[in-house]
Amino acid sequence: MKVVDTLYTYGFEEKEAKLLAKKLKYNDKKLKLYIVCLPIFNHGIMEIYDYRQFAQPFYKKIKKDITVLGIASDKVGAEEIVLSITQDLYDACQDFDVKKFFGI
Repeated sequence: MKVVDTLYTYGFEEKEAKLLAKKLKYNDKKLKLYIVCLPIFNHGIMEIYDYRQFAQPFYKKIKKDITVLGIASDKVGAEEIVLSITQDLYDACQDFDVKKFFGI
């Protein structure tokens, strides 16, 4: 799992968010959070997942590296992150190129 440098967060203090980002990089499956990531199958702009979902066999078989854009303590927070990223995309470049926006 790859975490962007400009990680969006909701419901976490800065120090706690940095620790969680580090744990995500090492695939700590015990985390109880929601992640906003680039689409796994290149359909759409962003996707929201319960992080524990990645412990399922289906996701273990996927060889693609998952790029995390944001983390939240609940689904509502993850939806707020998607709204924030979308607004920032619109304000910055108005072409909704998420990869370009995050420098990926």
